[in-house]
Amino acid sequence: MLVNKLEDDLYLLIGETYQSNSTAFISKDEVLLVDGMGSGADAETLRRWIETDLRKEVRFIICTHFFSDHLAALNLFPRATVIAHRNYLDTFESERYCSEEEKAHFREPEILISDELQFKWGKYCLDIFHNPGHTASTLGIDVRPADLLMVGDNLVGNIVYLAYSTPERLDSALERLSSKARTRVLSSHGNVRSSAAIGNAQFYLRSLSERTRAARASAEGEQSLLQAPLEACLPSGVAATPYEKIYHERNLRTILERRFFTTA
Repeated sequence: MLVNKLEDDLYLLIGETYQSNSTAFISKDEVLLVDGMGSGADAETLRRWIETDLRKEVRFIICTHFFSDHLAALNLFPRATVIAHRNYLDTFESERYCSEEEKAHFREPEILISDELQFKWGKYCLDIFHNPGHTASTLGIDVRPADLLMVGDNLVGNIVYLAYSTPERLDSALERLSSKARTRVLSSHGNVRSSAAIGNAQFYLRSLSERTRAARASAEGEQSLLQAPLEACLPSGVAATPYEKIYHERNLRTILERRFFTTA
C-alpha cells in the first residue's frame, strides 16, 4: 500500500488491486475514510495501518459510489458508520465485473444522502454533493481547506467511462466538478492530479461525439469508429496511458451498442 501524506491530518492510501484508494481524514483519535480499497488484502493492510501504526479508530466511511472495488474495508470496521447515496443498491446490483469475493464486500450504509450534506471533521468541512455521472449513486466531495475535489470515478485519468452511464449525464457531472474551481482532483483510483483532467475529459467527450457522427456519415460506416485512437480524442500534449486506452476501447464499443450521439 502506498501512503501519501497530503497534510499532517490527511493521508491518501493507494492499494495494489486496481490502484483503488482510500483517503483518511484524522481528527484526534478518530478517522473518517473516503472509500475502502478494492481487495481484502489491501483493506487489511489499511486496517493495520490505521489501528496499529496510527493507533486510531475509524468512525465514518463515506462511499463515493457503491461498486465493489471501493468497498473492501467496510466490514473490517464494524463500529464505523457508513455513508452513501440513497441509490447505492441500484449501483451495486448493476455492476458487471464483480467476483464472488468482491460481492462479499457489501455492507448496508447507515446514513443515506439524497442531494447534499456538509460534514465537519477536524479542521475540514467536507461538502458532499450528489453528482450522478459514472453511476447514479456517485457523490462528489469538495474539501476547500485542502484545495481538493474528490470525484469518485467520474474521471478515469483524463477520460470518462460510459459503460454505466450516458454522455449527457457525464457531461453534466464534469460541469459540476469544473464549477468547484479546485486545483487538485482525486479519483477513486490512483493519486492526486491536476484539475486540468476535468477539462481534458470534457474535450474527450466532445471528440467522441464528433468522431462518432463523422464515422456514421463516412463510406466506411460507424464500425470505423472502433479504429479511433485515444490520442486523437485528447487535447494536444496530453499523453494517453495504457490504463486509459483500455477504457477508451470499451467506450467505443459501448457507443455502437447503445447508439450514443445519435442526435444533432
